[in-house]
Amino acid sequence: MPKLAAGTAPAAPQGLAGTEKRAYAHTLSLRLTSEQYRRLRRFVTTHEERTDLRISHQAVLEAALAEYLERNSGVTR
Repeated sequence: MPKLAAGTAPAAPQGLAGTEKRAYAHTLSLRLTSEQYRRLRRFVTTHEERTDLRISHQAVLEAALAEYLERNSGVTR
């Protein structure tokens, strides 16, 4: 994977919004089973290998939450 210069933020991977720098107001914890964590790690690894872009677990979870809320409440960003 390409290394970024210090202080450089990676480009947002397509299909996964929320990877830009943000000022967060709240912190949440998410408990995962071993299998859920393995699946998350596999997803991130596969995504990085396929796109050659780094993505964080945070970005994946934010994208999943945004999609869930949009699908179930009709509220858009």
